[in-house]
Amino acid sequence: MSSLSWSEVFAYHRTRKGIGKRSLLVDRGESGYRNVFLPDGRILYQGEGKRGNQEPIGGNLRLLLAQKKGTPLRVFLRERPGLWRDLGCYRVEGHRYVLLAEEGRWVYWFTLAPCGCGEGL
Repeated sequence: MSSLSWSEVFAYHRTRKGIGKRSLLVDRGESGYRNVFLPDGRILYQGEGKRGNQEPIGGNLRLLLAQKKGTPLRVFLRERPGLWRDLGCYRVEGHRYVLLAEEGRWVYWFTLAPCGCGEGL
């Protein structure tokens, strides 16, 4: 897998937000979101919204609908500033809405499972 520039990722993703219409951006905490990379290749992806209770709107609604419909989403991993890796396609396998006691708010955790989707960018 070769590295991609932000302009290459943006040409596909089309937004600076983590949840786009057909893709997701993940990192290892640099954005303030705490994605968890599981040994089996799945990703626990924290929903959209850094303050207050997360709501089923915007990107969170997009992921809930992708789960319901089985729509795959391309995932891009930030390797370092300006450098990204295309991880391929993932399906939203499930979600939980849980209380983060240390922050006193409710957040979505989406489970993303690799599913493959043909060629990269």
